[in-house]
Amino acid sequence: MKKRLNIVLIPSALIIALVCASCGGGNAKENSASPSNTQAANIKVSEVRPSVFEDAISATGIVKAYDDVKISPEEGGVVKEWKVKKGSYVKAGTVLGTLKDDLLQAGYDAANAQYRLAELNFEKQKSVYGEQGISELQMKSSEYNRDAAKAAADAARARLEHARITSPISGVFDNYFAEAGEMAPPGVPIAHVVNASAVKINVDIPERHAADIRQGTRVFITPDIYPNDTLQGSVSFIGATISQSNRTLPVEITLSNPGMKLKPEMVTRVRLIRSIKPHAILVDESLVQQADRNKKVVFVERNGKAEERVVRTGGRRGAEIEIVDGLSAGDRLVTVGYNKLVNGQQVQVTR
Repeated sequence: MKKRLNIVLIPSALIIALVCASCGGGNAKENSASPSNTQAANIKVSEVRPSVFEDAISATGIVKAYDDVKISPEEGGVVKEWKVKKGSYVKAGTVLGTLKDDLLQAGYDAANAQYRLAELNFEKQKSVYGEQGISELQMKSSEYNRDAAKAAADAARARLEHARITSPISGVFDNYFAEAGEMAPPGVPIAHVVNASAVKINVDIPERHAADIRQGTRVFITPDIYPNDTLQGSVSFIGATISQSNRTLPVEITLSNPGMKLKPEMVTRVRLIRSIKPHAILVDESLVQQADRNKKVVFVERNGKAEERVVRTGGRRGAEIEIVDGLSAGDRLVTVGYNKLVNGQQVQVTR
């Protein structure tokens, strides 16, 4: 009985083994024919074409009036009147208003009278000295008294002039800060005159661009409230030091302001032109992938395969970025399906 049972079991094991082997062989064959290893990835491409590119530094600027003066009285006093209306255009030297000057006027009149008397006395003494009627010391004393009286009269006249609030520049009388009858302390601003026929725009440029800025560098300015208007100016001043607080370089841009369209303290977007490249290669920024910390790549299609290109980027223009190295005119840049490609993968261009 035992011998007969063994004979039955051995063929059964062989049959099971043969079945398993045939199944395994079928799976291996099926895997070797898997579509994932042979099917080409569908992509879309665009031929790289060079274009004109203005390599620019973008920044934010604040408009400042070319001349902006707050006038303070040198002699304190009570405001007597304002002679010019706010908003009026004035020339340099125009009297905007006056302080009460009764005491100053009286002081000047007295000092001027003393000067005239001293002048008359000196002329008389000079005549007598010519006839040798007095000594040289008496004549010189009379002359010095005359000079001292003149100095006192000039000082009194200067104090009287200080009671007049005059504009040191030509521009618009923008505002005054004390009404008639109010006290105006010395050294405290009392009037504001602005010349905005030309303006300057203050910009802070990042330290890394310090070597790219020169006096005379061309600049395009777009005010935030006039997004469709672009004005042109040039760099007129470059700071000598870098700010310790934000590591930026202060720069001033001057430009004319016809119609006073730009108002002081407006915010503007500025583009400082570093260079103009007639044959630059620009691609959509989204096509450039960060493969490593210092490695950026794009994919191009070549002979039915995906080819990874390491690129070096430059400036920007809106959503486009300049490719300085790694792409050439005529390359077929992958624009759709690039994010799933590997170098050397079979690809199929679709429309």
